[in-house]
Amino acid sequence: MTPLGGLRRTRTRRLVLTRYAQKLPTVLNVEEVGRLLEAARGPKYRAALGVAYGAGLRVSEVVGLRAGDIDSTRMLIRVEQGKGRKDRNAMLSPQLLELLRQWWREGRRRGVMLPQGWLFPGKNSLEPLSTRQLCRAVHEAAET
Repeated sequence: MTPLGGLRRTRTRRLVLTRYAQKLPTVLNVEEVGRLLEAARGPKYRAALGVAYGAGLRVSEVVGLRAGDIDSTRMLIRVEQGKGRKDRNAMLSPQLLELLRQWWREGRRRGVMLPQGWLFPGKNSLEPLSTRQLCRAVHEAAET
Protein backbone atom coordinates (compact mmCIF):
# COMPACT_ATOMS: atom_id res chain seq x y z
CA MET A 1 0.00 0.00 0.00
CA THR A 2 1.31 3.44 -0.91
CA PRO A 3 1.27 6.32 1.55
CA LEU A 4 -1.33 8.10 -0.60
CA GLY A 5 -3.55 5.02 -0.90
CA GLY A 6 -5.15 5.59 2.49
CA LEU A 7 -5.51 9.32 1.87
CA ARG A 8 -7.32 8.80 -1.43
CA ARG A 9 -9.69 6.29 0.09
CA THR A 10 -10.57 8.66 2.96
CA ARG A 11 -11.26 11.59 0.66
CA THR A 12 -13.50 9.62 -1.67
CA ARG A 13 -15.64 8.40 1.22
CA ARG A 14 -16.54 11.99 2.04
CA LEU A 15 -17.64 12.85 -1.50
CA VAL A 16 -21.31 13.54 -1.93
CA LEU A 17 -22.83 12.59 -5.25
CA THR A 18 -25.06 15.27 -6.66
CA ARG A 19 -27.98 14.25 -8.81
CA TYR A 20 -29.41 16.75 -11.22
CA ALA A 21 -33.06 16.71 -12.09
CA GLN A 22 -33.62 15.57 -15.64
CA LYS A 23 -35.93 17.76 -17.63
CA LEU A 24 -38.44 16.09 -19.88
CA PRO A 25 -38.10 16.90 -23.58
CA THR A 26 -40.53 19.31 -25.17
CA VAL A 27 -43.29 17.43 -26.98
CA LEU A 28 -44.59 19.07 -30.12
CA ASN A 29 -48.28 19.04 -30.95
CA VAL A 30 -49.56 17.90 -34.36
CA GLU A 31 -49.62 21.43 -35.76
CA GLU A 32 -46.04 22.14 -34.64
CA VAL A 33 -44.79 18.87 -36.16
CA GLY A 34 -46.48 19.80 -39.44
CA ARG A 35 -44.83 23.23 -39.44
CA LEU A 36 -41.43 21.68 -38.66
CA LEU A 37 -41.72 19.23 -41.55
CA GLU A 38 -42.91 21.94 -43.94
CA ALA A 39 -39.96 24.13 -42.96
CA ALA A 40 -37.46 21.40 -43.87
CA ARG A 41 -35.16 22.22 -46.82
CA GLY A 42 -36.59 19.66 -49.22
CA PRO A 43 -38.14 16.20 -49.55
CA LYS A 44 -35.03 14.38 -48.29
CA TYR A 45 -34.82 16.38 -45.09
CA ARG A 46 -38.60 16.37 -44.68
CA ALA A 47 -38.59 12.56 -44.85
CA ALA A 48 -35.56 12.28 -42.54
CA LEU A 49 -37.18 14.55 -39.94
CA GLY A 50 -40.40 12.58 -40.31
CA VAL A 51 -38.59 9.31 -39.61
CA ALA A 52 -36.81 10.77 -36.60
CA TYR A 53 -39.97 12.19 -35.08
CA GLY A 54 -42.58 9.73 -36.33
CA ALA A 55 -40.67 6.53 -35.61
CA GLY A 56 -38.68 7.82 -32.65
CA LEU A 57 -35.26 7.21 -34.19
CA ARG A 58 -32.08 8.92 -33.14
CA VAL A 59 -30.21 11.05 -35.67
CA SER A 60 -27.47 8.42 -36.04
CA GLU A 61 -30.11 5.75 -36.65
CA VAL A 62 -31.87 7.85 -39.30
CA VAL A 63 -28.71 8.51 -41.32
CA GLY A 64 -27.74 4.82 -41.06
CA LEU A 65 -30.92 3.58 -42.74
CA ARG A 66 -30.78 1.85 -46.09
CA ALA A 67 -33.61 1.61 -48.60
CA GLY A 68 -34.04 -2.08 -47.75
CA ASP A 69 -34.69 -1.27 -44.08
CA ILE A 70 -38.21 -0.08 -44.90
CA ASP A 71 -40.71 -2.96 -44.77
CA SER A 72 -43.94 -1.53 -46.18
CA THR A 73 -45.68 -4.93 -45.99
CA ARG A 74 -45.26 -5.29 -42.22
CA MET A 75 -45.13 -1.49 -41.70
CA LEU A 76 -41.77 -1.63 -39.92
CA ILE A 77 -38.44 0.14 -40.08
CA ARG A 78 -35.48 -2.14 -39.37
CA VAL A 79 -32.91 -0.31 -37.25
CA GLU A 80 -29.58 -2.10 -37.21
CA GLN A 81 -26.98 -1.42 -34.55
CA GLY A 82 -28.92 1.28 -32.76
CA LYS A 83 -28.15 2.42 -29.23
CA GLY A 84 -26.27 -0.25 -27.35
CA ARG A 85 -25.36 -1.98 -30.63
CA LYS A 86 -28.76 -3.65 -30.71
CA ASP A 87 -31.03 -4.26 -33.68
CA ARG A 88 -34.68 -3.33 -33.35
CA ASN A 89 -37.82 -2.58 -35.32
CA ALA A 90 -39.67 0.73 -35.27
CA MET A 91 -43.27 1.22 -36.30
CA LEU A 92 -43.98 2.78 -39.69
CA SER A 93 -47.20 4.78 -39.92
CA PRO A 94 -49.10 5.12 -43.22
CA GLN A 95 -48.37 8.88 -43.22
CA LEU A 96 -44.66 8.28 -42.74
CA LEU A 97 -44.67 5.63 -45.47
CA GLU A 98 -46.22 8.15 -47.87
CA LEU A 99 -43.59 10.75 -46.93
CA LEU A 100 -40.85 8.18 -47.58
CA ARG A 101 -42.40 7.22 -50.92
CA GLN A 102 -42.44 10.88 -51.97
CA TRP A 103 -38.74 11.13 -51.13
CA TRP A 104 -38.01 7.81 -52.90
CA ARG A 105 -39.67 9.03 -56.12
CA GLU A 106 -37.87 12.38 -55.97
CA GLY A 107 -34.52 10.76 -55.14
CA ARG A 108 -34.87 8.30 -58.04
CA ARG A 109 -35.80 11.15 -60.38
CA ARG A 110 -32.64 13.03 -59.32
CA GLY A 111 -30.55 9.86 -59.66
CA VAL A 112 -29.30 9.89 -56.05
CA MET A 113 -31.17 6.81 -54.80
CA LEU A 114 -29.39 3.52 -55.38
CA PRO A 115 -31.44 0.28 -55.12
CA GLN A 116 -29.70 -1.00 -51.96
CA GLY A 117 -28.06 2.30 -51.07
CA TRP A 118 -28.60 4.75 -48.27
CA LEU A 119 -32.14 5.94 -47.66
CA PHE A 120 -30.76 9.43 -47.06
CA PRO A 121 -27.59 9.75 -49.16
CA GLY A 122 -25.15 12.58 -48.62
CA LYS A 123 -23.59 14.77 -51.29
CA ASN A 124 -21.93 11.64 -52.64
CA SER A 125 -24.65 9.02 -53.20
CA LEU A 126 -22.30 6.29 -51.97
CA GLU A 127 -22.08 7.88 -48.52
CA PRO A 128 -24.91 8.49 -46.05
CA LEU A 129 -26.06 11.89 -44.93
CA SER A 130 -23.93 12.92 -41.96
CA THR A 131 -25.42 13.36 -38.50
CA ARG A 132 -24.12 16.92 -38.56
CA GLN A 133 -25.99 17.70 -41.80
CA LEU A 134 -29.23 16.30 -40.38
CA CYS A 135 -28.82 18.16 -37.08
CA ARG A 136 -28.22 21.38 -39.00
CA ALA A 137 -31.39 20.76 -41.03
CA VAL A 138 -33.39 20.23 -37.82
CA HIS A 139 -32.11 23.48 -36.32
CA GLU A 140 -32.80 25.41 -39.52
CA ALA A 141 -36.34 24.04 -39.71
CA ALA A 142 -36.97 24.83 -36.04
CA GLU A 143 -35.81 28.43 -36.44
CA THR A 144 -38.27 29.21 -39.24
